[in-house]
Amino acid sequence: MNLHFSGLCKSYIGKKVFENISGQINPQDRIGLIGANGVGKTTLARLLAGREACDTGEISYSPSYMETLYIEQYPIFDSDISVYGEVPRVVPNDNNNIKDIKTIVERALNRVGLSKDKWEQKAETLSGGEKTKLLLCKAMVSHFDLLILDEPTNHLDMDSYGWLEEFAQDIGKPMLVISHDRFSLDNVVNRIWELTSRGLKAYEGNYSAYRIQKEIELGSLAREYDKQQTKIEHLKQVINQRKGWYNSAHKSAGQNDFYRAKAKKHANVLKAKERELERIEKARIDKPQKPVSPAFEVINKNITGRKLPPFLVQGKNPCKNFGEKLLLDDISFNIKRRDKIALIGRNGVGKTTFLKVVCGIDKDYGGTVTINPSVKIGYFAQEFDDLDNGAAILDDVLAVGAGAEDARLLLAGLLFRGDDVYKRIANLSMEEKGRVAFAKLILSGANLLVLDEPTNYMDIQSKEKIEKVLDEFGGSIVFVTHDRYFINELANRIFVIDNQKLYCYDGSYEYYMTKRREQKAKEEIGVEYRHLADNIRRLECELAFLGGKLNETQDEEEKERLNRRFLEAAKELKRNKEYLKGPELNN
Repeated sequence: MNLHFSGLCKSYIGKKVFENISGQINPQDRIGLIGANGVGKTTLARLLAGREACDTGEISYSPSYMETLYIEQYPIFDSDISVYGEVPRVVPNDNNNIKDIKTIVERALNRVGLSKDKWEQKAETLSGGEKTKLLLCKAMVSHFDLLILDEPTNHLDMDSYGWLEEFAQDIGKPMLVISHDRFSLDNVVNRIWELTSRGLKAYEGNYSAYRIQKEIELGSLAREYDKQQTKIEHLKQVINQRKGWYNSAHKSAGQNDFYRAKAKKHANVLKAKERELERIEKARIDKPQKPVSPAFEVINKNITGRKLPPFLVQGKNPCKNFGEKLLLDDISFNIKRRDKIALIGRNGVGKTTFLKVVCGIDKDYGGTVTINPSVKIGYFAQEFDDLDNGAAILDDVLAVGAGAEDARLLLAGLLFRGDDVYKRIANLSMEEKGRVAFAKLILSGANLLVLDEPTNYMDIQSKEKIEKVLDEFGGSIVFVTHDRYFINELANRIFVIDNQKLYCYDGSYEYYMTKRREQKAKEEIGVEYRHLADNIRRLECELAFLGGKLNETQDEEEKERLNRRFLEAAKELKRNKEYLKGPELNN
């Protein structure tokens, strides 16, 4: 299977989305399509899937009858179809046995996490995440030659990412996925397509490999730009100099053949240099945009020099009910100075409620939560309630009491440059509103930031700007997000809500995942776990001892014996560790 496209152009109501887009999809490709919001990623996906026609350009499929399955971002289901009834529609015709079809459908529904109590529910009444799961369930049982996924992790909770990534890795068919989830892009894709206003460019490898290539590319582009600018300035100087020489020689020439020849020579050189400058100007490299500093001084202006207590917030046995439903049961926690805490858990377990309890917004709970008087909390809500839709960006940000210079500097670091700051809040996208709300929060002087899904609606570039600002922030942060890459970059503690309980891990996201794997191994292996762990420690000590002996001994026979045992112990250690690790967990 191959798909080729060239010269694709698309406009809507006279507004150009993109032009002259070309590329190809090969049989082994798992492509991640990235780019800023609004650049045309979904439009390109719909063209390749045959959902829309391009204005100009060509798309060719080999074989011509290849089937493309497109999983859209905002699915619409028939009003009368049930969850269960939606799936058998796409099971291939070669599965004629009703019992086999039933087994296939039920296995797929269970795998994506749509439990039996949902099967008779109308598909259109599902939540956003459940609708996505239903579409992915259909993908699992469908026949296709190319799979296109448009933001498949939108609305999913973190527990669902594992099977989605496993499915994407195992389909054995080419795939194109539009995603802002950098963690999934690292786990799943082997190529990156970056769509910008300048066109489509392909990079080999996953997202992390793309970032390395991009940094090298930008560095090279900056050097080429500087080199070209030096050449342009040199040519302009030469041209001006030659013009002066020509005018002087031409004026002095009269009928003197020597001076006339000299003037002609200057004229020829002048024309050659002007043609050379014209060629360079036509191939002029745009000045690379230097990344704006995250404005460290501005970010920490109200924190630097202030002494905060060791514990900012302490919770002693808080519990929370919604009517008859117990949400948080007798939990205890503390938030310390310079903590960057990621709060994770399934959708609906009470993460937003916990944040509101921490902030003092929700006071209807049992137990006690003590906030130190020196703490100023800044709360980032998903709904952006504190934005003034009638104001310009800069005016709304200044309303928190910040100085104009500080506000402009921070807004530039958050991609609002030049006259962008005079845009009306009401005319902004949700992603832009998120960046404005974030700027207001940073400039408010808060020393404890409580963030509820701060990167919702954001493209990768915006997420990375927010990450940089938060990384520089010298106060404490508690944040809820489904973005595992974001957690990996920032968190030094992990809070998990599960079954009404709060579990605290003092370490990074990787540390938390290691502990989860160990816990799962303990549960699966039971009493054997302790013996397995002891054996791993014994083998590690033995390998250290054998390594030392191998360096010391001069006897070839002894060295061969030690080397054999070293290799055996290393293999045994690897087997033990793999058994202990068990199946990869994803949360």
